[in-house]
Amino acid sequence: MPLAMSSKRLDAINDYARAGYRLRVDCRGCCRVVVIEPLEIMLTCQRRGWSMQIAFIEKRLRCSQCGGRNVRLGPAFK
Repeated sequence: MPLAMSSKRLDAINDYARAGYRLRVDCRGCCRVVVIEPLEIMLTCQRRGWSMQIAFIEKRLRCSQCGGRNVRLGPAFK
């Protein structure tokens, strides 16, 4: 019998931390990929008074290589 897949809602950065996932940041402009700990982003959001919702954070981040703001956030596996 196949095992059931679990479904976790990852709408906010603290959901990633709670689930034990690291955060994968993909720049759609230059294709750079960075994997970071969610705690780093949580502290930045707290310091700057930002919302911790993923959709909001995606609009705020900027690629350190090309300077573009077209980034995508998701879970990093392994």
